[in-house]
Amino acid sequence: MAYIFPEKIFPNALTYYLQCPFKFKCHNDKEMKAEFVEKPENYIGKAIHLVLKHLFDVTQVPADKRRGQDIGQLVRYFWARMPKDRYSRDYWSSEDRRQLFGSEGQEKSFGVQTIAILNNYIASADLSATPLFLEDWMDCQVDEFTISGRIDRIDQDSDSSISVWDYKTGKLPFHDNVEKMMEEDLQVPIYAIIASKRNPFAEQIRAGLIYVKYSKIFNIVWTKDELTGVENRIVAIINKAKNDNDLLPRINNLCPWCEYRAVCPERDKIEGRGKKVDEVSW
Repeated sequence: MAYIFPEKIFPNALTYYLQCPFKFKCHNDKEMKAEFVEKPENYIGKAIHLVLKHLFDVTQVPADKRRGQDIGQLVRYFWARMPKDRYSRDYWSSEDRRQLFGSEGQEKSFGVQTIAILNNYIASADLSATPLFLEDWMDCQVDEFTISGRIDRIDQDSDSSISVWDYKTGKLPFHDNVEKMMEEDLQVPIYAIIASKRNPFAEQIRAGLIYVKYSKIFNIVWTKDELTGVENRIVAIINKAKNDNDLLPRINNLCPWCEYRAVCPERDKIEGRGKKVDEVSW
C-alpha cells in the first residue's frame, strides 16, 4: 500500500483509527479505492443538508421567514439539483434517480418521507439562530498537525459564545451519554476546536449533534480552557496514529459494512451480511 500519513487530519479518518487502525491506513492510501455504493439514504441525507443550509442562510431566507417556508417545494428543488459529487457541476438525472431508487414510485415515496422528516424537525426546532458559517470547510493547527473538516453550522449565541452543530440524518446513536459519544466519535470535538480557534472571541463553545429524523439533540458545553484538554486528547490520538507502524485490523461491530472489507487481512473472521440465510419455503 502507498500509505503516507496525511498532511491534514479529518475527523472521520481519526475516528477510523479508534475503530480500526487498518481502516485508517486504507483511508489514507491514495491507491486504495473504497467500495462505496450510493444508497437512497445517502441521497436523502444530502437533500436534507441542502435544504437546511438554504433555510438558515440569511441571504436566502430572512430569519423571520424561516418558519413559513414551503419545505416540500425546497425538497423538490434541491432533489432535482443534486450534484453528482462535491467536485461536479452535473446533476443526477431522472434516469439516474430511477436506477438509484428502483422506480419513479419508489423515488416519490422517499421524497415524501424526506419532506415529512424536515417538516417534523422544523415544527419544534429553534429557527432563530444567527449562523456565522454554513457547510464551510475549515482547518486549524493543533500542535504540529492540521485538523480540517466541513462544519454544517456555527451559530453566534452571544458576544462570548458560539454553537457548533452537525446534522445527522440516520439512526440515533447507540449511546445516549454525550460524553461517551464524544470519546468514540471525534467529529464534534474536532469541529469545536476548529470553531474555537476561528472565532477567538468565544469563551464558551456549545457543540453537538442534531438527529433531524428524530428531532433529537445531543450537545455539550466547553469553556475555552476545557477545550484545551479536549485538544490535548486529539493531539495524543494523532500522535499515536502517526507512530503506529503496524496499523493492524481491529474486529468490531462495523466490520460487515466496511468499504475496505475486501482487502482486510481479517476478512474471513468477519460475520455479517455475507452470512447464509435460510429463506422460508412458502
